[in-house]
Amino acid sequence: MKTVVVEASPNRGGNSVSLAKQFIRGIKTNEKAGITELFLDDLNIRHCRGCWSCLKLDEPGCVIDDDMRWIYPSLYEADLIVLATPIYWWHINAQMKKFIDRWEGLLNGNGLNNLSGKTLVVILSYVAEDPDGVYLAVQMFRSIAGWAGMDLEVFLYNSDKSHVSMVPEKLEEAYILGERLRNVTRKELTVPCLVDGCKGRFSSIEALARHLASGAGVSHRDWRRSNGFMDLGMKNDELWIGIMDKIRNNA
Repeated sequence: MKTVVVEASPNRGGNSVSLAKQFIRGIKTNEKAGITELFLDDLNIRHCRGCWSCLKLDEPGCVIDDDMRWIYPSLYEADLIVLATPIYWWHINAQMKKFIDRWEGLLNGNGLNNLSGKTLVVILSYVAEDPDGVYLAVQMFRSIAGWAGMDLEVFLYNSDKSHVSMVPEKLEEAYILGERLRNVTRKELTVPCLVDGCKGRFSSIEALARHLASGAGVSHRDWRRSNGFMDLGMKNDELWIGIMDKIRNNA
């Protein structure tokens, strides 16, 4: 079992990093778990250029010569990816967004199958309980995980009252989550996408339905419309559940 934990806060004692550390403690109850911990402020990671050169490579990677060169193999091999970030100005911080943009380099010849079947854990700390705020980030990760075929776990901490170090029950909750996922492994991909030309493969009909609901390309949009579905995305569970039911009824 291999885990990559990514900490985006520039503050090593910040809330999201503190929670990530507790999560790691839980993972380590599996003595055989391999853990790669990345503190983004220590790394040389440049912005994605949008050049698509990564799609021409024979393996996950990028033409940019920076620390992502050695990070890509760890992401590729991981069963579990953990992203811990504070919310700045209604969304994830710039360090984490830059890192996620570089995931394009995981989509070489076999597309999203380099992520499909993995588990994604997102740890978000924030101050203001806004009608949107942190939930814009949650919505983004629902769409990313749905499209990529990843299982998603979201952990939230509102630091309005105090630093999480003063809330032992929240630290314990992060530890327990890590402990629960300490043996998670990547799922076998047995279900192909129903959209012509899509190379995606998924671990279940449910995972396929989430992909079809969140797929943003023209071909996936046309599939939804031709099958009588509106473009609701992953705002709630209505669309993907409807797609799942249709697939199962037609099986």
